[in-house]
Amino acid sequence: MIANNKISNEILLLNIYNEKAQNAEKKQSYMIKQELAKIKLNDNQKVIIAKDFNAHHSWWNVKIANFIRTKALVNWIRMHDCNLINTLNINTYYSYFKRLSSVIDLAFASRSVQNYIKNWYVNEDANTEFNHEVILFMIVTKKMKLIKNSLNTSYNLQKVNWKRFNMHLQKTKNEIIIKIRRTINLKTKVIYLIKCIKSAVKLFVFKQRICAKSKLWWNDELIEMQKALSSKKRFWKRCRTDDAWTEIMQM
Repeated sequence: MIANNKISNEILLLNIYNEKAQNAEKKQSYMIKQELAKIKLNDNQKVIIAKDFNAHHSWWNVKIANFIRTKALVNWIRMHDCNLINTLNINTYYSYFKRLSSVIDLAFASRSVQNYIKNWYVNEDANTEFNHEVILFMIVTKKMKLIKNSLNTSYNLQKVNWKRFNMHLQKTKNEIIIKIRRTINLKTKVIYLIKCIKSAVKLFVFKQRICAKSKLWWNDELIEMQKALSSKKRFWKRCRTDDAWTEIMQM
């Protein structure tokens, strides 16, 4: 299955899942060769290709001695002069019931776009209902300006200690008034006031974490439980003992 999109009319994103063929019986037949054959690229096309490839190779996992479902993928990658984005040997898939781990969620980028890729990593704190890890990386083109927009930041006003917030402003009020009176330029006064307010906000008003899956019923107790679960999962990934697995199941 292929999904594609373009970023700034420069980079072509290809999202490919190497799924098992529907008519496959005893032979483990997968669709990667047919899917890759559908892709027609222009010369010097900037491309990023990623997803669950169900392929095992020493290129991304040095423990692999017998390559599985890699011939078509590796040939396509080399033909289009692409390089691996993943950090070598970092597992991206964990089967908690089979106690297996592997590197099958891969990303490749053409040489012309490789320098745009920043900060590839596995977010182990992100818990999903799937066995695949959540993988993040940035795509930064020359036309993109990474400027933090404060207007996009939401604050958790329900958790603000307004009494302490007000006390802080009252404590610094005299100092603020004296400095404003000594300042002639109106613009300088405004900048100073904004700085004082931002300072108080930073101390007493916390940013709200909002995402597509945010829940109104989410609370501090669930946050602590999520952290504990993530911690136990990380421990199990390192030691793979029955006791560590039992602790996960008891959560």
